[in-house]
Amino acid sequence: MKLVLFCDYGLDDAAATVDVLSHSVEDGYEEVVLVAIGGNVPPSISLRNAIRLVSNCNFNYAPVTVVDTTAEEQPFEFLASVHGGDGMGDLFRDKPFHAKVLSFREWLNAFSGEYYLLSLGPMTLVPALLRKCAPKKFVFMGGNIAEEPNFQGYEFNHALDKEAFKEAVAYPHTAVTMDSCRDPFLNIQNEKIGGDSLLLRIVARARELTLMSGEKGCYLWDDIAVKYLRHPNWFTIRYGEDRDGNELTYAKFVHGEKYLKLLDL
Repeated sequence: MKLVLFCDYGLDDAAATVDVLSHSVEDGYEEVVLVAIGGNVPPSISLRNAIRLVSNCNFNYAPVTVVDTTAEEQPFEFLASVHGGDGMGDLFRDKPFHAKVLSFREWLNAFSGEYYLLSLGPMTLVPALLRKCAPKKFVFMGGNIAEEPNFQGYEFNHALDKEAFKEAVAYPHTAVTMDSCRDPFLNIQNEKIGGDSLLLRIVARARELTLMSGEKGCYLWDDIAVKYLRHPNWFTIRYGEDRDGNELTYAKFVHGEKYLKLLDL
């Protein structure tokens, strides 16, 4: 089984990727594909951050392919106040990188086989993969049902490409929405974070930046989607309709443990 992640490499994408890669051998993935897209940062910075992140992973992980989407037209913002000056918390230095890098079209044309899909950014390029072959599981972070929106009246990933979002959610899915993430147990803003693991360093930096920016609450949005993928029993499934009439199957956290207790380091 392959796992495909679409990530717009900010800090929560970094946390989600480290979480996935650190368990990728245990979870039996033959390959993890990191599609570096625009969203939190421009596509070129997302690509650089994906490469930089993988090169800093100091543990064993399944074979990785990084997909370069810089030739594809796609929306983005640069949320430096949330994700740092380099888009990924200014935590990482360049190190030797040995994984395979393919262009989006080259990778998509050759793609085949069974896979799980985890979409953690705007959906612009996701429908192209869904049209080619449907995943065994499709989990995404995006959308909101009842929670207060965080970007132009929408959840950020939804806002950046509403049409692609609408097309993607017509496929069977589980959404980790703002309603999923804004749970008191998952808010780390008032938590003390210690330890020097790569994941804890990312989580601590995300908390630090939200305190500096004045955000109300700190949630590792994209890593909560990873938690659903790996531990669906920590959630219940609900159904709702967003403000555009999209019908969402979404996860609600019910495990009752704080986020830091859920980190399997």
